[in-house]
Amino acid sequence: MRVLITNISPLRDAALYEELLRYVPAERQEKIARCGKQEDRRRSLGAGLLLEYGLRSLGCSLLPLVPGTETVHLVRGAYGKPELSGGTGVHFNLSHAGDYAAAVFDDGAVGIDVERARRVNVNVMQRQFTAAENAYLRSKPDAFLRLWTRKESYCKAVGEGLHLPLSSFDVLEDQVAGREASDTETVGREADAGDFYLYTEAFAKDYVLSFCTGHPITGCPVQNVDLRKLFDGIS
Repeated sequence: MRVLITNISPLRDAALYEELLRYVPAERQEKIARCGKQEDRRRSLGAGLLLEYGLRSLGCSLLPLVPGTETVHLVRGAYGKPELSGGTGVHFNLSHAGDYAAAVFDDGAVGIDVERARRVNVNVMQRQFTAAENAYLRSKPDAFLRLWTRKESYCKAVGEGLHLPLSSFDVLEDQVAGREASDTETVGREADAGDFYLYTEAFAKDYVLSFCTGHPITGCPVQNVDLRKLFDGIS
């Protein structure tokens, strides 16, 4: 497992922005161009750079003809989750918020979410949590970001996104038990494969990151990288 996080503030430098843009594929460049705000373009580029950097460390690339790598392509899973073509065995997920982008890589299903502290409507948000989680939040209101990022990372790991009600599972513990599929749900979902495990870190002031994977997490695998140096010495 590898988890990367980077501060995307240096991308405010127009020259650096243009220089690094060539390290993401045309599809990502088009996605970036569709972003209405410059800060959203920087976040999307930052996430794309982490994806390409992480893939190269695993012998893959989204760009053609990169020496020592297998060219792969992005495809969409059943619920729209981005995946890699070609049966590489590499799984990934991306997230960004504020001045940060993050990426996680593993050999099985993974999800990641990074969030920046913000004002929320507690009365609305409490419907997204279980009774136990709401009781926990009443005793520790500052734990909202911790629970929210864990919820989001789990949804992304199991590949269901908004199709999975956030109040249908509990993230107070670091282990989330596998669920049984109902008669109306798709059989064989990643969520049915077994338990998932969570890790959460407050890595900067007002920022929290959580990721989720199908195996126990040991140590602190989060690596903070300088995007200005990601591709040093690489043509």
